[in-house]
Amino acid sequence: MTERDLLDGESSDDALLDAVRRTTHAYDPVPQGMVERMVAVTRDIADHDPDLELQLMLVVERFADLVGTRGGARSYTLRFGGEGIDLLVRVGVSEEEGRARLDGWVVPAAGGPVQIHEVGGEGRHFDGVAAETGRFEFPDLPAGFYRVSLKLADDQTFGTPAFEI
Repeated sequence: MTERDLLDGESSDDALLDAVRRTTHAYDPVPQGMVERMVAVTRDIADHDPDLELQLMLVVERFADLVGTRGGARSYTLRFGGEGIDLLVRVGVSEEEGRARLDGWVVPAAGGPVQIHEVGGEGRHFDGVAAETGRFEFPDLPAGFYRVSLKLADDQTFGTPAFEI
């Protein structure tokens, strides 16, 4: 594509964005059903707690196989941060069983109630407690979309966006 082609009828920015859009659609399309799932997740969160501000989520690392385990297992670590709080969550999923283990760490270390909310699905929730060291665990969760909610000192709350196990 020459500069003249870019300038005929479109600005160079528009032409470049169009080329990126076509390439992305051809080589990295949006997975089937992803938009519908994310709309459902967002709607469920808004229905549950419209005032909840969700924290930033970063995928820290992802592993295809867990060391020392048998069969199809995968794990990943997510970091959520905001308002002086960081939450590190490690999820290990057994592909064969459709079950997962979730371990979490609150930084700075703080104890308090932890709740895992299923988003969509059956709407289940699982209750736990973070130790004073900030560590908590949920050893047996079914596959699905979940949010983690923490209640910290001074009635401070911390909530994550939904993520899939």
